[in-house]
Amino acid sequence: MSRMPHAILNVETHDCRQAFYVGRSSSGRLSPLGNPYAIGHDGEREAVIERYRAWLAARIVERDPVVSTALLSILPGQALSCHCAPAPCHAEVIAAALDAGVQAQLRHRTARTLRYAGIGSRHTPKPVLAQMQKIAHRFSELGYTLLSGGAEGADSAFEQGCFGKKEIYLPWPGFRQLQGRHCVTLPSSEAFRVAEVGHPAWGKLKASAQSLMARNSHQVLGADLRSPVDFVVCWTPDGCDNAATRSRATGGTGQAIALADLWGTPVINLAHAKKAMVKLAEQVSREDVC
Repeated sequence: MSRMPHAILNVETHDCRQAFYVGRSSSGRLSPLGNPYAIGHDGEREAVIERYRAWLAARIVERDPVVSTALLSILPGQALSCHCAPAPCHAEVIAAALDAGVQAQLRHRTARTLRYAGIGSRHTPKPVLAQMQKIAHRFSELGYTLLSGGAEGADSAFEQGCFGKKEIYLPWPGFRQLQGRHCVTLPSSEAFRVAEVGHPAWGKLKASAQSLMARNSHQVLGADLRSPVDFVVCWTPDGCDNAATRSRATGGTGQAIALADLWGTPVINLAHAKKAMVKLAEQVSREDVC
């Protein structure tokens, strides 16, 4: 299958508002795909590009969650921007990786993990909350592990229905006074960076909101951020089930939905009722679906 080429633009000479930035910020901070090796300090231009090639290959092999999420965020044919073009640039290495199919490589699953994320709005309707409890109970019987976030509404319903294994990721210690062996009380630093990659206005969020978004990273990608769940079950008022249908009405759950979509993880939104149950049936045998 042919792929759309990725142009490489210079931010100083082109309009790069629609491009994916892969350089350094004005403060010197690297973008997730920035070259950690500097011309001069770490060698000549060609040398630091080759060092970057090895660096990126290693990050891909180890499924570095920040680098991987950034690579998955680049749209087909989307331009890459930096400060080097038309001179040789590490962006050429990124473009080559994309053309070689790195996104499909990152999304590829060799086996099911029997883990799912049960999440959604704090304002989920009561009938749906009851359905979530029933679904969680059945998945516990089937040996699935629940990943959720401890919030009121949907999260709590899934947690109440789950009598088996569960991982409850909290944004900070003492969140809703939840505690216990199932609770992970602080998102990792990598989780914050993964969330930053996927949020359109990260810098405008309060610290508490950033912690909530970082917790979402673990709900979808697991404790190590390298183990995506098999699927996400949720409810949002707008029925969002992928990044393209995310809206203001989706709320904070939209961050997790968009991240799951990037990683090729199916999202089953119970707002779609019968359609959602059909999608659940695609994840497990029909007789095992509530």
